[in-house]
Amino acid sequence: RVPSAACILVFCLHTRETMRHKLNLDLRSVDRIAMLIHSAYGAGKTYLVGDMLKAELERTKGPVLFVNVKGEDGTLSLADMGLGDVGETVETLTDWKELVADAHKRGLKAIGVDSMKALVRLVMRDKIGVDRPPEKTEYGIIHWVMENLATELRTLASVVLCVCPSDKSVNQLDGRTYITPDLPGREAAGSAGWFDFVGYLKADTLSPKEVTRAITFAPNASIITRQRLPKPITHDISIPTGKGGWAAIRGAIEKALQS
Repeated sequence: RVPSAACILVFCLHTRETMRHKLNLDLRSVDRIAMLIHSAYGAGKTYLVGDMLKAELERTKGPVLFVNVKGEDGTLSLADMGLGDVGETVETLTDWKELVADAHKRGLKAIGVDSMKALVRLVMRDKIGVDRPPEKTEYGIIHWVMENLATELRTLASVVLCVCPSDKSVNQLDGRTYITPDLPGREAAGSAGWFDFVGYLKADTLSPKEVTRAITFAPNASIITRQRLPKPITHDISIPTGKGGWAAIRGAIEKALQS
């Protein structure tokens, strides 16, 4: 039998109604974090992703996943962490979609993606079909797909940490030049809207054996950053050499929520 219009209307209303839920605006919780960290090459982004996965694995005792997007392939820095077989490489957009489908079933506690620049290259190859710079008219579909991928990432785990190399880009809203994630077109600045936190990782070499690292989430006139907190983190967060970077970031967020 073909359902009547009334039955279809009732079904649609019921389906829509089930999507509603109460939201307590007074909650101060870091149960769910979606974060993007960008920096120059060699600053320690991949290591920070591994550090996050190790810390969340120990904290929650639940499954975690490291996603190496083909083209990055720089996981040797993680060899001393003892993470084991928690990584997977994706080479095509089809691989990515299959990974996401599997991740939904696994109940992941944390996922790290290295990197967003490599991911957008997979999207370009899938949507425009060849390895060439997109035509101006092709950027719309690339941006739309990337935004959907980033939005879906938020549903896969309690903690999502993506990394991306940085570049200088002209913000299409105000015409100013910023240090941004190295993504095409309006994604360079617009990608900040996909995440709760966007930080810039700085690394300064003091000597052949000493490097200082720090992450800033503070509003900045020349660097794309973001934080969704009632009171912002205004200081740089020091990132120790070796393990402990994620603990420092999570601790700063928790402290800001308590203040």
